[in-house]
Amino acid sequence: MNGSTTWVRLGVAFRLLLSLRLLGLAMAVALTPAARLDAGLALSAAGLALLSTAGIFLWRPVLAWLVRWPALCCVDALLAAAVLVQGGVFGAAFLFTVSTSAIAGVLYSWRPVLVVCVTQIVLSYAAVALGEPVTGRPDTAILLSGFYPVAACAGVCLRRLLDQYADAEAALRNARTVAAAAEERTRLAREMHDSLAKTLHGITMSATALPTWIRRSPDKAEHTARDIVAALQVATREARGLIADLRDEACTLPLDVGVQRIAAEWSASQGIPVRLFAVPGPPGDHDVPLKIRYEVISIMKEALTNVARHACARQVDVHLTCQAAGVELVVRDDGRGFAAPAGERLRLFAREGHYGLVGMEERARQVGGRLTVDSRPGAGTSIMITVPSVPSPAAETPPPERRAS
Repeated sequence: MNGSTTWVRLGVAFRLLLSLRLLGLAMAVALTPAARLDAGLALSAAGLALLSTAGIFLWRPVLAWLVRWPALCCVDALLAAAVLVQGGVFGAAFLFTVSTSAIAGVLYSWRPVLVVCVTQIVLSYAAVALGEPVTGRPDTAILLSGFYPVAACAGVCLRRLLDQYADAEAALRNARTVAAAAEERTRLAREMHDSLAKTLHGITMSATALPTWIRRSPDKAEHTARDIVAALQVATREARGLIADLRDEACTLPLDVGVQRIAAEWSASQGIPVRLFAVPGPPGDHDVPLKIRYEVISIMKEALTNVARHACARQVDVHLTCQAAGVELVVRDDGRGFAAPAGERLRLFAREGHYGLVGMEERARQVGGRLTVDSRPGAGTSIMITVPSVPSPAAETPPPERRAS
């Protein structure tokens, strides 16, 4: 098993076995006859309890040492045998010693596991020989020693379960990636029909009427020609955006990773520094749905494109917040900014050629979000999109207004 996630999973199994070992040790001490309770047993039990507790709380370095040096498990078996000598093999003290073989089964291949099991078997017989003589139980000693390989097999099974879980998780991630790719193809086809096809249809109608206006009204023809040029620019940008989306995998990544990639690529291509401020949410809460990821990243791209074309900025700040309540992205530049009449809606910006702002506003509405533009001459521009955790119907979200500064 590879990767930090698998390592954490392995650590969970390791701490679980150590916790069971502490429980077995406590039971062994509690069930040991009073005649056997002495300073030697107390010291051995306290030492093992201390080592087990340290392994639970400092599991990362301890686990790394054990994986690197399997002989440490044999040393642990030797310490456990000291307790067996004091408490007796046939008593409750035997219960916790099998955890060493179980841990070996989780961590190692069959050869180190076999070495640990043989070591524990030999030490158990040594404990029988060194402890107080017990008559009538030779077969029981042999039977008890067989629990070590059984515990090792249980550890191996636990390791295989962890491996199978990791494989199933990887397969699930791959399936989600395939499903996301299929959804993305469907979305691109729908967007091509809804945006680019409609834009080209409008251009066709205007171009068809242009000869008539040339004959009847040259002024109207000039105005129509300008509209056609503007529409062609929009169509060109839409086509380029769709082509870029086909090549871009940023929307399939976690939102914070995708935003970081887009910011780094844009900064490298434009030569303008970008500072990214990301506020991640609690674990599990920042798995933003694909549709929201796509629209937020698309709005960020459009905002950065506008900065490169119009802002003459020296610095761009990108703030991303992913919380349980929703997602908020702010793209702020220190460029020249622009002015618009107070209270004017973004949709009306198209009259002045601000098609990018209109497109961003429409993208925000598609995921139930709200786009806010804050700008004034000489003071830069701030583009903010806020999307709730569960997208609301686009029809319920009114088009956002520009805030006066």
